[in-house]
Amino acid sequence: RPSLFLIVEAPEPVEIPERGLLGQHALFDKGVLSSPELDGNPDDHAGTPSEWEVRIKRRGEYTSLVYPFYPMDVVGWKGDLWVAKLNVRDFRPVTSARYHLPPSVHATFQAGGVLISTFAPRPLERDPQALRIPFYHRNMDYDEVLFYHQGNFFSRAGIQPGMLTLHPQGIHHGPQPQAVEASKDKTETDEIAVMIESRDSLTVLPELESVEVKDYALSWSRR
Repeated sequence: RPSLFLIVEAPEPVEIPERGLLGQHALFDKGVLSSPELDGNPDDHAGTPSEWEVRIKRRGEYTSLVYPFYPMDVVGWKGDLWVAKLNVRDFRPVTSARYHLPPSVHATFQAGGVLISTFAPRPLERDPQALRIPFYHRNMDYDEVLFYHQGNFFSRAGIQPGMLTLHPQGIHHGPQPQAVEASKDKTETDEIAVMIESRDSLTVLPELESVEVKDYALSWSRR
């Protein structure tokens, strides 16, 4: 099966946010992070003729760096920056029985003016007086993108896995009326989604217009 990737290009190195009173092992333990392993021995490419091209992106432009040898002839990782993988199954969300926590509590990574959060399956609030769905709000400083990967997204109606939503700065949004009613009978969520918040304004490319759901902004209407 072909693989599909959501790629976030950040202006600064990706880091783990400070967890404060939750402690450094909150959300996931750093021990579950894994680094890639080379497929095969670099010596297997020693007799392969031709040149090896590595493309470097800077300020939206690409530069080609050509090596006369196989450039992946490494034996391990060392330094402050390294390639790591986090499996969403190892993510343990923070929950509360009586208080609906803000989305920022699910922050997984940060990179300069970019915050990447993970919404994973979790129990909902049990207190009958507690809010069980995200509150209505508007982000004054950040554009917000949500990628819906798997499950049923309890704060949105009509959203399917593989969809993206964009809520620009200053635009009110929150749970849709249908989602409010549906949440009353739920005891837990079964969603997996990734939220990307950017301090810099995001631009929707013309190529996406062919798949845009034109009436998404009207989905908050009860009509």
